[in-house]
Amino acid sequence: MKERDLRSYLAELESAGLLLRVEKEVDPKFELSAVVKAAEREGKAIIFHNVKGSQFAAVANLVISRKMLSMILNTPEAETVPEYVRRSEKTIKPRIVSDGPVKEVILNGTKADASILPIVTHAVGDVAPFITAGMAVARDPETGYANMSFNRMQFKEPDKLGIRMMAPQHLGVIHGKAEQRGKNLEVAIVIGAHPFEMIAASASLPFGVDHFELAGALAESPVELVKCETIDVNVPANAEFILEGEVLANVREEEGPYGDVFQFYIPQSKNHVFSLKAITHRKQAIYHTIQAGSKEDIHLLALSREAYLYRALKYAGYQVRAVNNAPSLLGCVVSIKKRFEGEPKNAAMCCFGAHSWLKYCVVVDDDVDAYDINDAWWAMLSRGRPDTGIFVVPEARGFPRDLHHLHQSKVGIDATAPMDASEEKVRKYVPGQNDVDLSQYVSSTKH
Repeated sequence: MKERDLRSYLAELESAGLLLRVEKEVDPKFELSAVVKAAEREGKAIIFHNVKGSQFAAVANLVISRKMLSMILNTPEAETVPEYVRRSEKTIKPRIVSDGPVKEVILNGTKADASILPIVTHAVGDVAPFITAGMAVARDPETGYANMSFNRMQFKEPDKLGIRMMAPQHLGVIHGKAEQRGKNLEVAIVIGAHPFEMIAASASLPFGVDHFELAGALAESPVELVKCETIDVNVPANAEFILEGEVLANVREEEGPYGDVFQFYIPQSKNHVFSLKAITHRKQAIYHTIQAGSKEDIHLLALSREAYLYRALKYAGYQVRAVNNAPSLLGCVVSIKKRFEGEPKNAAMCCFGAHSWLKYCVVVDDDVDAYDINDAWWAMLSRGRPDTGIFVVPEARGFPRDLHHLHQSKVGIDATAPMDASEEKVRKYVPGQNDVDLSQYVSSTKH
């Protein structure tokens, strides 16, 4: 099987000119995060080879664009969502192996010290460094199915981390089942994996559907798993780091504040505690960090949700061209071939039913690029009718973490041209405008 791990993906990014390398020492408190944001503006992944206080390299911005998603799925950018849908419909069970690179270094007992990791403090209001790209793997005590999800973890002590989790998130449900039995929940934290595992961990799947089977489906080959050293959990054999431990039963401690996905701070609250038992890692392991609310965070979360929307629209009979749930998970742009007046409103309602987080849905014609926010904004301004094209759905289920009731209503916007206004659909176009190589025209000589 072709090598499939974080390192092989980094090699692909570098070959495509999408990876920056930083040799200068950077401080994991704020400085590293600031440089990550600068690299994000350039559309580049970035690896830091010299992180202050740690022997390990750190990487970020692994999936910050549709271009990167198309590389991962080996498909044209416009086909990323249909390709995801196609692959996800045939899951592939993981393969258990006896050993793997993640076992190259094994740290037990007092050697299992989370402070060896280059854990990043991202924002000035964060109470502590947080592990943000850790994928928690746990087995349901009733069915044995493997759940994998991203859960932020606050560094507290070398062998203790806070972990943000709660029902209805599946990890919270699973922990609740263990807690009812008076038992701690064995959990492994995966850091540094191939994007197939990352995308699968980001997906909101029906309870009981194995995330590793989805990762295998996306890769079109099984994920290789190896058993942990101290707990009965299987993890990707080619990961960079595994943190083995337990989420304690009937123990809650203060966690946060933390700058979360929507760019405000989640206040301090009682949350779960992870007790570290062992760390295994590859030699010269690479630590992955994600800045909450970054393009990487949004693109990872958006892809599976775009697939839900695309699938729902297709099943309902709409001639959908594209669905964009980025740059905000609370809104989407849907491009359809409109067949009758009123259809865009129906399409928006279909989307609200398929993805409860949605707060806004903008429906545009099939000549509008749903992935170009400027083009969608142009359609709203030039084709939308404020008097008849906007509708509000009050008191509808929305994003669940909503202390101030900001997200419990919805707005649908019909930004399509009228059916009888054919002249409105003839877009101004300059022949060759998308094919120009500016370097062939601009002189580098200063005058």
